Order: sequence, then C-alpha cells, then structure tokens
Amino acid sequence: MGKIDGNTGRGIMRTESKILTRLLAFCLLFFFAVPLHAQKAQKVRITYASIGGQTLYLWIAQKEGLFRKHGLEAEVIYVPGSSAAVMALLAGDVQAAILGGPSIISANRKQVETVVVASFVSRLVMNLYGAKEITSLPQLKGKRIGITRFGTTSDFAARYALRKANLAPETDVALVQIGDQATRVAALRKSVVQATLVQPPVTLLMEREGFSKLVDMTEEKLAYPLSTLVVSQSFLRKSPETAQAMIAALAEAIFLLTENKEAGLRHLAEMMRLDMKRSDHREAVEESYRAYTAAMERIPYLAPEGVKTLVQQLSSQDSGWANLPFERLGVDMRLVQELERAGFFRKLTATKERGGR
Repeated sequence: MGKIDGNTGRGIMRTESKILTRLLAFCLLFFFAVPLHAQKAQKVRITYASIGGQTLYLWIAQKEGLFRKHGLEAEVIYVPGSSAAVMALLAGDVQAAILGGPSIISANRKQVETVVVASFVSRLVMNLYGAKEITSLPQLKGKRIGITRFGTTSDFAARYALRKANLAPETDVALVQIGDQATRVAALRKSVVQATLVQPPVTLLMEREGFSKLVDMTEEKLAYPLSTLVVSQSFLRKSPETAQAMIAALAEAIFLLTENKEAGLRHLAEMMRLDMKRSDHREAVEESYRAYTAAMERIPYLAPEGVKTLVQQLSSQDSGWANLPFERLGVDMRLVQELERAGFFRKLTATKERGGR
C-alpha cells in the first residue's frame, strides 16, 4: 500500500471524527426519543390476598399491559391470607401488596414497617345476612354471628352493625370465629350461627335462598380501607418513583374497568374462573362488578376518616393503637398528591373525552 501524507491523514481523521459525532448524536436522539419504560422496565413483584372484585384492578393492570406502559415489569402473585402477604413484604420477597383492613398497618405497632401509599377501594363491600326467621337487627339478641376471626374485617363489620341496634358484642350477641366465607355460609344454613357477613357475588346466593339482608354495609358508606397498595418503609424510601408508577398503573386500570364495562366483566370472569356463557355465572360476575366499581376511587386517597375507622378497630383489641400519632400509622399519600398535581388523573378523563385510552 502507498503512504498517506500528513494532510490526507488529517483529513481522514476529521472525516471520521464528524461521522462519529453524528453517530453519537443519533444514538442520543434515539435514546431520549424512546420512552423511559421502553428502555428498561423496572422489575417488581406484587402480591394480593383475595380473588374477586376488590382486586380486579390489579388483574387488569397486568393483563392490559398497564404496568409496562408505566415502566414496570410486574410479576403478580396470589398469596392466600393477608398475614402471609405482609410477611413476604417485610422479608423483601415482594415489593408491594394489595391488602385491606387491619393488615395494612398491623406491622407498625412498635415502629413503621409498612406504608399505605394509595387506597383504591375505601368502603366496606359486604352485607350482613340473618337466618330466614330473623328480619331485623334487634332479633339477633341472644344469637350468634359467624365471623372469620377476631380483628378481621368481618369482625369489625359485625360489631359496627350491632352498634346500630344498640347491641353489645359478646354480651348481647356472641361472635363466633368460624373461618372463610364458604364455611360461614354453611354454618348459617345449618343454624350453627344465626347471621354472618358475605361479599358479592355470594350475596346473590343468599337472596335466592331466602336469607334476610339485615345491613348493606356498602350503603352505609363507611370510610374503610378495603383494598390498598402497601409497600415496605425501606422500599418507599429507596424507590419512590417505582411506587408511584405502580399507583399510576393501578389508577389507570380502575379508569379502564369502570369506563369499559364489557372489558371489566370479561377480566373479572377470567379472574374468578367463571363462564360468561352461563347465565348464573354472568349474573354473579355482573353483581361483583356492580358492587365493587361503585366503591372504587378514581383518585386513590385514603381519607383520614378511613384511617380513624381502622384505628378504632385496632384499638378494640389493643388500646395502644389509640395513642399513636398519625405519622406513626404508616399512611403516606404524597405520591398520589404528586400525581394529582401533575394532572395525571385529569388526563385520564381528558383521554376518554377525546375518544381513546
């Protein structure tokens, strides 16, 4: 090969430099033009402890790709029992949990371990049914109400209902720890108890069998954290952006399922493993959809009233809860506030008005 003189060599170097500069600029332009979530999705594991309408929004966020839309690669894991879900959260096995009732702050008695960062269903959705011969609350005096166990949501709802009739739990009416909903319904049928609490769609079964609806807790509109997003204190401190992305994805899922009934019904049927071609199955799905979507929050704040209700419930078992200041309870709505200030929830509505998602 022939020699390259100095001027020619410098010219080649300048040309190569320009090419490299343009290539670098193109790469940077491409990097910033691609949405952040498309560059690298953040992996998270989210657990939930109940299957049905109150956790449907989590299912939809996963099935409709809303987690990925908000920059997350989410693995959704069912763990039966809220206490097991809390243990997985504290151990770092999962980054978030969908929980309700006392379990959401139960680990915070001595110090803040878990934090509620959003509340998507903030009302009780269940009914108190009595035996066929019992048609009013006062008739429960001297009788037995079946609950899951002391300290659970069914226990709280039973006590709340009894207070409406000036009946004292344990004194006027016995609260019997029986177990899950199916076991409680069986106990009512066999007259082991004279009342119990059930959630949709089992409410339809109770109506068909002629049991008396004594209290519709949903109509009471009692502020109560039934389905919330909970993370560990350490995770929130290290990864607030990831926690906020989860809130955004779940809030968008609620918007989707409440605005698109057929999609909501389809996903709920899949989640509950029901066949929409069967009229009884479709009726059960529609009842669950109706009851839970009516109680869902478009902007997922946990109101102070809901926290107060929860503290009252916990205080009935442990008086120390009543003396804890609010900041020690593990409730932090700042990420929801930031999303609201940024116009995120308003944009969801605006998107609907433009005719798209």
